[in-house]
Amino acid sequence: MDTPRVGGLFCLEDTGEQGPIGDGDFFDRLGGGDRRLCLSGRCAMYYCLLDLKQRDDKGVAYLPAYTCETVIAPYKKAGYSLLFYDVSPEGLCPQFNRDLIPRISVLGLCGYYGFSVYDRSFVEACAAAGVAVIHDVTHSVFSGDGIEPRADYTAGSLRKWIGIPSGGFAIKRRGTFSLPLLPPEEEHIRGRLACFAEQARVLRQEGSEDRVNEIFWDTELRLRRIFDAYDSDGRSADIITCYPFRELYARRRENYAFVLSQNPFGSRTIPVFPQLDEGVCPSHLALYSKDRDAAREILKSRGVTSTVYWPFHEEVDLGDFPGARYIYDHIYSVPVDQRYRAEEMELLCRALGEIAKVL
Repeated sequence: MDTPRVGGLFCLEDTGEQGPIGDGDFFDRLGGGDRRLCLSGRCAMYYCLLDLKQRDDKGVAYLPAYTCETVIAPYKKAGYSLLFYDVSPEGLCPQFNRDLIPRISVLGLCGYYGFSVYDRSFVEACAAAGVAVIHDVTHSVFSGDGIEPRADYTAGSLRKWIGIPSGGFAIKRRGTFSLPLLPPEEEHIRGRLACFAEQARVLRQEGSEDRVNEIFWDTELRLRRIFDAYDSDGRSADIITCYPFRELYARRRENYAFVLSQNPFGSRTIPVFPQLDEGVCPSHLALYSKDRDAAREILKSRGVTSTVYWPFHEEVDLGDFPGARYIYDHIYSVPVDQRYRAEEMELLCRALGEIAKVL
């Protein structure tokens, strides 16, 4: 029997010969509006901003200081000036400044790791003042409270959830998108498929994890250089049509709840979200460790691959954002997704318990 492992990239989802087996149109869970599939979440965000910019003369965006560089990049490429709000390490709660509402024209909003704890009244105040709201639901797309109803645009990616070549999606809540999408960027899709194929070889103990990482980063960094409002591909659309998302939701919640019930943590490993609220679909189990690098090495030595979402990218001056600084320095995450069952979650708990013994 193969040694159980936790972590690593997804393999390409198999739609098989069975046709649609999913739980209805993926977009149904996101609400109404004009809807598009895109090459990536970054491309989807840029597509929304291109549409918004046609009526936005102010061009000032208000974004979280704790975010991915790939979220900031579309705003910069679309010509927006940027202001940032801090995020509290306690529950990753945004720290909005209401005095800035007259200065901004768009609020960039998101939840983290499936949990959405932002001040809904602030969003309402922005909407009442004519500030557009773009909700990045990459982390919260399957959570019951993860879709902001006041948002003008909803955008995100499924690549952290399933093995899919083109994971982006964009929705304009009122009206229709005024610009066409560019054709799919075929070289990027070929790179994604090659990465999936090598990951499948790794799981058969035939491939190289170093090669997986090489292909992944060559493909990812190229997209960061050339991204635009690219369309999705047909294979990705088929995966979204066929995927059983209810099973994804149930398994992730079950796995997250199991780890919490075992309480394998300690003063050296602190869960960012120590409770699983009703309706939340976690993307990962997010953790804080003072010595993050050492904690991740312990996990790796015991068969658990962790990820840092996100390494600090120098797009934000953290001098004014102590909460974000702490998060960037200490946060990392481990998978609890639908690929895993009790055996893997028990392995994960044992590995987390070792951190307290060693550090």
